[in-house]
Amino acid sequence: ALPSAPELPPATSKPAGNATENTGKSEKPPTRPEGRNRHTEPQGTSSPTEDRESQSESPTCRVEYDLVNQWPDGFQATVTVTSSKPLDSWRVSWSFRDGQQVGQMWDASVSQDGSRVTATAADYNKSVPAGGDLAFGFLASWRGKNSPPYDFTLNGRDCAKNG
Repeated sequence: ALPSAPELPPATSKPAGNATENTGKSEKPPTRPEGRNRHTEPQGTSSPTEDRESQSESPTCRVEYDLVNQWPDGFQATVTVTSSKPLDSWRVSWSFRDGQQVGQMWDASVSQDGSRVTATAADYNKSVPAGGDLAFGFLASWRGKNSPPYDFTLNGRDCAKNG
């Protein structure tokens, strides 16, 4: 009975009067009917949970790509991924625009198919807690232009890119 009480505030206070008044209004503000009632505390505590659930549809990870150093035919970069969910293994993929080729990678094993690069966790860093970071670095070659990579994914799911 207690968990359903916050969900149905009009039923607990004046059943007849408020329920009828609210049904007329409930068609317009179904997104925030509780915010306008006096039952803001119970709904207020549940709204962060609703926000987190809606964010799970958006990227569950953020990527930071850092170009550490660059020279005429090569560069060094690090990738840091923050995952909102716990991981027991990970695989980060991205694409290069300008034909860059990864030559050496540390803290992950690398495979590259054309412009698509995949970094797979090492045994010692494959476990990541929720909200935790995973990171690896690499050396790569470039010619003409060295645009930052794009289309980052973590275990096949899209990541948002910082900066």
